[in-house]
Amino acid sequence: MDDAERLREAVRRACLEAARAAWEDAQMRGLCAEGALEAALGAIEMLDISAVSSEQEGKP
Repeated sequence: MDDAERLREAVRRACLEAARAAWEDAQMRGLCAEGALEAALGAIEMLDISAVSSEQEGKP
């Protein structure tokens, strides 16, 4: 796996983790499914991609 592929995979994982965490939080707060989806999408939109990139650059 080359560096670009590792970075793409890290970004994908970070997006999924952010969406899952936001969905679960929204559900616990009593939001409907549509509201939970909006929260999950918002979490992806706010994800700091440069932090994911920097994290990957530091890994061997």
